[in-house]
Amino acid sequence: MKGSFHPSNALQLEADAVIIGSGAGGASVADVLTAAGLSIIMLEEGQHIPSSSASPIAREAFSAAWRGGGITAAIGRPPITYAEGRCVGGGTEINSAITQRADGDLINEWRKLNKIENFTADELAPYYERAETVVNASLTHGALGRATGILRQGGKALGWKVSELKRGQRGCKGANRCSYVCPNGAKQSMSVTLLPKAVNRGMRLLAQTRVDKIRIEKRRATEVIARSRDAGGQVVPVHVKAGMVFVCAGAIHTPALLRRSGKRERIGNTLRLHPTIKATALFSEPVDAHQSRLPLTAITEFMPDQRIGGSVFTPSVFGLSLAEDWTNRGDLMRDLRFCGSYYGMIRPRGVGSVRWLPGFNEPLVRFKLAPEDWIALSQVLTRLGQAMFAAGARKVFPSIFGHEGWTSPDQVHEFWDKPLPNGATNLMTVHLFSSCPPGEHQDACPVDSYGRVRGVENLFVADGSLIPEAPGVNPQMTIMALAFRVAEAALYRSAQERARSAARDKI
Repeated sequence: MKGSFHPSNALQLEADAVIIGSGAGGASVADVLTAAGLSIIMLEEGQHIPSSSASPIAREAFSAAWRGGGITAAIGRPPITYAEGRCVGGGTEINSAITQRADGDLINEWRKLNKIENFTADELAPYYERAETVVNASLTHGALGRATGILRQGGKALGWKVSELKRGQRGCKGANRCSYVCPNGAKQSMSVTLLPKAVNRGMRLLAQTRVDKIRIEKRRATEVIARSRDAGGQVVPVHVKAGMVFVCAGAIHTPALLRRSGKRERIGNTLRLHPTIKATALFSEPVDAHQSRLPLTAITEFMPDQRIGGSVFTPSVFGLSLAEDWTNRGDLMRDLRFCGSYYGMIRPRGVGSVRWLPGFNEPLVRFKLAPEDWIALSQVLTRLGQAMFAAGARKVFPSIFGHEGWTSPDQVHEFWDKPLPNGATNLMTVHLFSSCPPGEHQDACPVDSYGRVRGVENLFVADGSLIPEAPGVNPQMTIMALAFRVAEAALYRSAQERARSAARDKI
């Protein structure tokens, strides 16, 4: 991609706006601002990974595109492993590209809870439509494989609603490497959609550039201070002055950056995520999940509070999941062809936090599950087990250390009305949000209804941090919709400021 470059010496740059982060939020802001003719500089901590150089080896792919190689955890009991992209395109390069809108009733609840202006399903619909058009949200045609059929079969046998999932794709070849960076450019991530368009309009993109601080003086963000690397890996200072600053570094690193820039009030206090528990299902007939697309149906009967779906399945990823309890489950590697990996996901009532720690590159992330979250996890795991047996599984292994696995549908009710063992349960998530919720409820919201950080005239948040609570669905479309909305509002606000300034000059 043109414009993704390494500086050779210290840079002093100026632009109409600087965007920190190149994922779904940052790319969407760039699309709006470059279309309006503004000069833009985008700073991305990770590297650019073209499809042609995407590695098929899990260790190399995770190291290149995932923060911390995919191993990061929110502290709690138990700790919850979470995943973030760190590359040009951010999380859109490693996610499954599933496109879903937040439930309209939830959007209405958020509007009332946080007093968010002009925030209804109808008012957000044009932004959702724009996001869906960008990524060509569409159903996958042709054979989807047994891994998808298992969810459909199990859900329908139980009389539950099962939904086909649209994805952001063009000509998917079913390589089953969505989490590695798509090798064909078929997944419509930001690096193959909005970012090239913005660069062609003149945006300057600096990859491998970490932002240390935003300087704020007299209620304005005046300068972004960063460190890049030259072609030899040496650190190069980068200073950017811009009329507007958009922080789009994700629900973890956006609040961390704002806090180390001196903005701490209510920022990073309300982290939400989707606690997710997995299960491995063993069948008598081959599933061959490693040779087909990831499961493209989901059991949606219990949404938005609970959802049951399928995970990316490759030999290496399957081995990593078994490593949670290798002593008892390592033998399942020999039955790879007969296994599938599925999950249950909940909308939690618990809340987490993000804190910047001086001297550390990574912030401190905590998350505490509420008592009702444990019951919800028990229920969704029970339902997941029911679906697997209804689809013909002969054994189901929940992601609980030391658990022997269930061999009949009668056994899956083991935890229905009691919490899972918190010392042995392995939880993870790939969805993070809500650390900077918007609204006019000033005691709860660190940014206004349009993403502007309180007390700073030209500093905006535009990423998953803005989603007011856990949405119960894959968040990319909501992130893009809200980022489009923030960017348009910022343009309007900037135009008003220029008009007022011009009027004052005439007096």
